[in-house]
Amino acid sequence: MQMYLNDSFKAFEFVLQGQLTGEHVKSLEQAWVTATSILNGKDLFIDLSSLTAADAEGIELLYRIVASGARLKAALPPQSEELLRSLGVPVAAPPRRSGRSWVLSLRRMLGSVA
Repeated sequence: MQMYLNDSFKAFEFVLQGQLTGEHVKSLEQAWVTATSILNGKDLFIDLSSLTAADAEGIELLYRIVASGARLKAALPPQSEELLRSLGVPVAAPPRRSGRSWVLSLRRMLGSVA
């Protein structure tokens, strides 16, 4: 697994890629414990977009991190929809509005359609 850390003014983010298993779980836990000491009110995010698998210890760690206030996120399309669903991360893109409904809404706003 590869782990990247993004630190900004308002947020701290872990970006996980690959498999969260074995020794990688311990590495993430150590990085998380260290990060919590410097957050100073920043939001904490865990980006799981490129996470392909996690063992039981990895999933348990993610649940503990979330229980402490972090938020899981994933860009679409994720590497493993099944894993994200098991963690409660939504994987479906929001429904797109059709062009026709947009045109009708515009017409209603302009008063051309009753």
